[in-house]
Amino acid sequence: MNSGNTEIVPMDDAQHQYVDRVATFFTMFGSARAWAEILGWLMICEPAERTQAEIAEDLGLSAGTVSTQLRAHVQLGMVEQVRVRGDRTQRYRLRSGAWFEVMSSELGRIHAMGEIARAAGPVLPQVRPERVTELADLADFFAREWPPLLERMQANLTKGQS
Repeated sequence: MNSGNTEIVPMDDAQHQYVDRVATFFTMFGSARAWAEILGWLMICEPAERTQAEIAEDLGLSAGTVSTQLRAHVQLGMVEQVRVRGDRTQRYRLRSGAWFEVMSSELGRIHAMGEIARAAGPVLPQVRPERVTELADLADFFAREWPPLLERMQANLTKGQS
């Protein structure tokens, strides 16, 4: 954690390009650009903990935008608030295990997609029914394969932490 003895260095060009790449990716799926920029920056910044003011300055965002987007990250469980002993300033960092939880939550979306496809049964089109049946087949496949894949990933993560 940043206890005051680690210098905060401004974002360099390579870091800026990475943050932009992360932001571009997540905005394709409907995320707010500022939300995605904050995520990208918290993935790579050193030290790993930043105050709201530091994030705003680092990314050139308004204090209100950073506050709103950090609150969303915290509610999603991607970012956690941390305090440094002797410092009353609230800091934020990407939470350990957040990416695994994001991938774990995909199973719910996979099941929901399968349900959507199966709900089309009474209105299944006669011409090119694969527009619906392909979704059902894919959802069923991933519903079977996703849990064991996550188990293997969790085992690899646990082994890597040993």
